[in-house]
Amino acid sequence: MDLRHIRCFVAAYEEGSFSKAAKREHSTQSGVSICIQQLEATVSHKLFDRVAAGVVPTTAGRHLYACCTDVLKALQATQQRMHDLDGHFMGSINLGFPPSMFKLALPKMLPQYMSDHPFVDLRLAEAYSGTLNEWVVSGEIDAAIVTKPPTDLGLETSHFFRDRLLLVKKKGGQSNGGGYKKGFFDAGNLRNLNLILPSSRHSMRQMIENAVQLGNGGSARVLDIDGMLGTLELVRNTDWATIAAKIVVDEEVREGKLEAQPIGNPELWLDLFLVQVKSVSLPAACRDFLQRLKKTLEQIPNA
Repeated sequence: MDLRHIRCFVAAYEEGSFSKAAKREHSTQSGVSICIQQLEATVSHKLFDRVAAGVVPTTAGRHLYACCTDVLKALQATQQRMHDLDGHFMGSINLGFPPSMFKLALPKMLPQYMSDHPFVDLRLAEAYSGTLNEWVVSGEIDAAIVTKPPTDLGLETSHFFRDRLLLVKKKGGQSNGGGYKKGFFDAGNLRNLNLILPSSRHSMRQMIENAVQLGNGGSARVLDIDGMLGTLELVRNTDWATIAAKIVVDEEVREGKLEAQPIGNPELWLDLFLVQVKSVSLPAACRDFLQRLKKTLEQIPNA
């Protein structure tokens, strides 16, 4: 089987369209169509059915896709292994992260990583999960850490880290509605607090709303702010509280700048996922970066 045929097939499968696959593979729609026809002749099976919105894979197409992604990943891994034989990581890596990573974890591990790998060009992008997933699909970034797993067929997701969510307020601030119990703040009383939270388009807000009916019979208000720096600045200087992951506020809590309490009944947790393209194996420099980041996250003291 021709490698170009395989690439065109995988692109058409993941994009659901010959025209989108052509754009992705820097080809023409007719060129992709010819590749698919030739591949179908090679494997003696029809691989796609045409529909109004594009193409959908046949049963044979679904089976072939699983094989082809393995082939492309193995090829990419082989090429990367050759680059790594000299013992020095080289090249560039592009990774995406949610805002919470830039508050504590990344600043802790970046200096040593850059010192150990002087020949690696590093680009880090900050965005919310939906945008990061789109950037991975388009190839703008190699991989991303997200809080909401994607549904795209071409992406591979694995669990990366789990962190507890805390109720955070300024040092010595008013309890603003009660609710404190031994060791935790009762989630049912969150609706009685003046809270600063990310807007409903953010997956963490959706998760909080699923666990607690904020604003439903409560006595306080919710202020939407899609920005970590602005949220924490307001919390430090007002009696408004917020809900944040341990990895975001741990340092300021230990320094006495903020107070934080685990939330219970139910407990609230934030899950982080690593997202990458199925057919692409991450380079060694990228894998090392992610391993160091995960180790850094695990070293942040438990709440």
